[in-house]
Amino acid sequence: MTTENMTNDITVEKLSNDALIVSRDMPFLRTVTFGIGVNVGAANENSNNSGISHLIEHAVFKGTKNFAGHDLKRIIESVGGVLNAFTSREYTLFYAKVPDFASRQAFDVLYDLVSVPIFPEKEIELEKGVVLEEIAMYEDDPADLSGTNFLKALWGEETPYGRSIIGKVETVKNTTVDDVRKYFKDHYISSNILLSIVGNLRSCDMNYIREKMEALQNGELKEDIEKPIARPSTNVVIEKRDLKQVNVSIGIKTIEKSDKRSYPLSIITTILGGGMSSVLFEKLREKYGLVYSISSSNQSNRLGGYFTVDFSTSPSRVFDAIEKIRGVLNDMANSLDLKKHMDYGKKRLKGKLLTSTESTFSTMFMMVDDQFTLRKIRGIDRVIQSIEDVKYDDVVETYRDFFLGKWTLSAVGPSGTVLDKLKAYEFEVSGNGH
Repeated sequence: MTTENMTNDITVEKLSNDALIVSRDMPFLRTVTFGIGVNVGAANENSNNSGISHLIEHAVFKGTKNFAGHDLKRIIESVGGVLNAFTSREYTLFYAKVPDFASRQAFDVLYDLVSVPIFPEKEIELEKGVVLEEIAMYEDDPADLSGTNFLKALWGEETPYGRSIIGKVETVKNTTVDDVRKYFKDHYISSNILLSIVGNLRSCDMNYIREKMEALQNGELKEDIEKPIARPSTNVVIEKRDLKQVNVSIGIKTIEKSDKRSYPLSIITTILGGGMSSVLFEKLREKYGLVYSISSSNQSNRLGGYFTVDFSTSPSRVFDAIEKIRGVLNDMANSLDLKKHMDYGKKRLKGKLLTSTESTFSTMFMMVDDQFTLRKIRGIDRVIQSIEDVKYDDVVETYRDFFLGKWTLSAVGPSGTVLDKLKAYEFEVSGNGH
């Protein structure tokens, strides 16, 4: 076992089987948050088993070697705790937050989920039905559908970063219990697993936790995920007749999280769509009244990233809104415009990070995400300093590297001539103003 002490009371331990334990002691709290991350997600799948990582995230809750399915939840919820999980593009995370007196029970539940689920066939078939309902739910959500279609258009529908995380109806239906058990055995191995603990560590029996984590079986991972390659910009427009608004996602390829430009990119994202004081919110809602809400986001993974602007508005206003957004992005290419907003972008970004440290879940999640996307854990002081070190020229250069050119557009809205026009519309940022 090797141990590394970092700033902000963060400790990283690498066990003999290559499992990791990352912890942050917050002794003034009366709670503990556990997260067990597994470095497998939708990007590890192929066209035939799309959605299997997400199905396994559901299926482990159907029972383990030591706990019946209903007991897994009851043990946590009976003490006022929270138990949940999610699947992302690159990893799956199981987490629990409990009062400090229930720390051992919480760990035992999470440990069983990732080590000894039993996958009863009848229950797996039932859970496939639940996932199919989840797929239908998201397909009925125009904002989610627009975002999903954007990723398919940007990366390609049958690529690791373009496929839907929850899978397709046919692949979920065709997944067998044997498929589930083999995929779990291949990926839920010690070198792929990270335990993150945040809170009152004095309540945790760390020797017991280390012994259990050391008992996880290791194996050899064979696949190598390819770096995503963006497709030529295009428009994907879907008609849903019962809608009253058009939901739009406009975006571009950016960079992986390890790229040094991720810090100026975060500042740009904050300037454009972070909060009610952001440029896009001020212009499109406050000045022109074209939208109820509008936001921007940048998602940087281990191997790639993308930036989007997302909003919804009435069909009669959608082109006005899109042109106003294009105008903002063109103006922002003017270095003076960026300089004017630099202070807001930096201070808001640093402040949001600092306030997030009061949340044990946010702290736990940041450590898991860092390990799986950067292959290292950053202390909050290091992140703050990296933001502070960003120069004005870094922001200008990053903006011009990524934001100028043709963008991919995805829209979901009611039938009509507006959608036909959107299919042929070309969204391009030239940097030449309106």
